[in-house]
Amino acid sequence: MRISWLSADEIAAARAALTAGGATWDDHFGPDFEIPASPPDNRLLDWDRITEHVARAERVSEVVRAHGLDEARARFGTTRIAIEAATLAAAAHEGEELDLDQVIDVLQCPIDTYVFYAPFLELMVAYGKDDVERTVQAYEEFAAAYAAALTNVPHGTERVGAMRDGLADFYVAAGKTDEAEALFERRHDEDQGDVAVALSASRAFLAAGSVSHAVRWLGVGAARAAALGRGALAERLRAKQEVVRRRLS
Repeated sequence: MRISWLSADEIAAARAALTAGGATWDDHFGPDFEIPASPPDNRLLDWDRITEHVARAERVSEVVRAHGLDEARARFGTTRIAIEAATLAAAAHEGEELDLDQVIDVLQCPIDTYVFYAPFLELMVAYGKDDVERTVQAYEEFAAAYAAALTNVPHGTERVGAMRDGLADFYVAAGKTDEAEALFERRHDEDQGDVAVALSASRAFLAAGSVSHAVRWLGVGAARAAALGRGALAERLRAKQEVVRRRLS
């Protein structure tokens, strides 16, 4: 289960520095995190945050491996550090002991821009089917916090857009059609150079049985494709629109 945006090479570089000279993960934690020395060939600009992110994940994983999930929960179960909560939740998921409360706990921690949140959003939706209102509220609160945290992060706009697309899809599945339409419209306006949002909206509504909404979004997608000079795609979407429209008769 992937829980970090860091590449394998970035994680390996951080691990090597953190364990240099026989140091343990815990050796770097006192009142504050002790940043390891940067190697001469280091190209990671955010060295302090990357090494702390890796160290926190590794020390949780080490406790799980050495002493089991219960001991890790006893030590880190109340953490408000996102990567620690995410690592603990991933271990619980692997052991088939994860629940909705723990997933939401991960999403309610202050945002760590290096944490890969997608699997936790998917798990929340899966586990929250019997508590839709709570799940919607948690998703919305996370969406607001995530957007605020990624304002100045490289590729942050794209990551926030993808997260909001997921929220719009969830609105459809949760029967919140007005909220879904409003968010899909916003995302379609933001993403002027593509038809992806319209296609996502049409698929989501069609899967939920909202045929009229699916038809409308296929038309929106066709219009955008034509405006972008993608005539062949526009024709395919219009043809698909007619096929789907017949379901209304």
